[in-house]
Amino acid sequence: MKYQDFCGQRTFSLEEILAFGHGTLLEDAPEGFAARFPIPPMLMVDSITSIETQGKRGRIVAERDVRLDDWFFQCHFIGDPVQPGCLGVDAVWQLIGFYCAWKGGLGSGRALGCGEVEFTGQIRPYDGTVTYA
Repeated sequence: MKYQDFCGQRTFSLEEILAFGHGTLLEDAPEGFAARFPIPPMLMVDSITSIETQGKRGRIVAERDVRLDDWFFQCHFIGDPVQPGCLGVDAVWQLIGFYCAWKGGLGSGRALGCGEVEFTGQIRPYDGTVTYA
């Protein structure tokens, strides 16, 4: 995909997300562009369903199918499986990095931290689909 097309596209499939993670999605990335998604099992999104921008503000929405065999359910916690909250935070960081790259930012697109996080629920093995917005 051409970089100009990447910056104009508003949705991304799992295939495109994986290619972005491997550094093969863009055929003409600008100098200094080094952003990547992690690859599985640390990739925390399956699709990007919407990207919106208005001036300096924006919104990115992604989904992830919760699978019974997700690696973290096997160990967190035995008999009471739940997705670790830090992986939900990482999903948001992954999306922020992608959004910055999509908006034309150069560099690695990696988050360095955040000020405050509040969890309002749990992600369990039978939850179906998680939406990050």
